[in-house]
Amino acid sequence: MAAGSYVLINISGPQTKSAVNRIKRIKGVKSAYIVAGPYDLIAYVEGKTEKEIGELVISKIRRTQGVTSTVTCFVVA
Repeated sequence: MAAGSYVLINISGPQTKSAVNRIKRIKGVKSAYIVAGPYDLIAYVEGKTEKEIGELVISKIRRTQGVTSTVTCFVVA
């Protein structure tokens, strides 16, 4: 069974739409939505392990232009 996680993402300024389009193309990202509230974007990602998800968040999502911070919430059930 794959590991899953919701990634709560903050994006700087007017880059939200372009960032969500780039994030949606990352392998392992199953969905991504612009939302209202304390975060700008919520993505659902899957990987073989929690470690793989962590590496995806650090090496791909956090490096996306405009991303200022992330919070990763692992699915436990």
